[in-house]
Amino acid sequence: MNPVTQQDVLAHQAVVPWPSVIQVEQDLLLCLAMVAIFSHSPIAKQVAMRGGTVLHKIHLEPASRYSEDIDLVVIDRQVSEEEIKTGIEDALLVVFGKAQQHFWENLKLSVRNVARPSRVLRFIYDIPSVMQPPRTLRVEVEVNVTERVPFLPVVYLPFSVSFQEDEQRADIASFDIHEMLGTKMRALFQRSKGRDLFDLFWAFNESKREISVSEVIRCFQHYMLQEQTKVGRHEFTAHLADVVKAGHFVEAVLLVELEA
Repeated sequence: MNPVTQQDVLAHQAVVPWPSVIQVEQDLLLCLAMVAIFSHSPIAKQVAMRGGTVLHKIHLEPASRYSEDIDLVVIDRQVSEEEIKTGIEDALLVVFGKAQQHFWENLKLSVRNVARPSRVLRFIYDIPSVMQPPRTLRVEVEVNVTERVPFLPVVYLPFSVSFQEDEQRADIASFDIHEMLGTKMRALFQRSKGRDLFDLFWAFNESKREISVSEVIRCFQHYMLQEQTKVGRHEFTAHLADVVKAGHFVEAVLLVELEA
């Protein structure tokens, strides 16, 4: 693939809402990476996207919140960890070259999570900026290899990005929006990040998507049971009230709204 130029970034700026040209440049890189992953066989059928990037770029488009990484989950029960690593490396080689870092992590969101932690492969790409040299832009790709069985059927959504007078296209494998919002509820219960509350608020109140609240809750309860945890309405709302009182949480929500 031809390298990204200043002209490419300026053209992309016309179709995205981000106020910073650095955000626009990084957003273009993320779009190209998404197409590359889901155009590359066999990795395109072995992983699905989850998280803020696919939620806002595709499910709730037009995007209302900036997201700067790619969250993937392995959906193939048979594929090995080494095959996943090789597949991601090969798919992104034409976009970013070789990753500056890649490593395995065992993530555990909170003390409530009594099940085994999620095993995650993380790639870090540092790309020289064409808009503000010698600055570098960081793109992270995270692959969860533990949660291999989605609760709801995976959906395949058309996605495209204009690049150098061409339309780069791919069908992006993604978790169903109800399952994604269910995992957002889980994240809101297990950590104090303003973007989780913002995403839920936006999906339920501001987006044009028809979303079943009961289906989202059903997905949330499924994941809690997977972690051997039962959560009732009173416990969830009490926890939410506690985190909203925290100054840093309110500041995080306001920051997300300012960036939107």
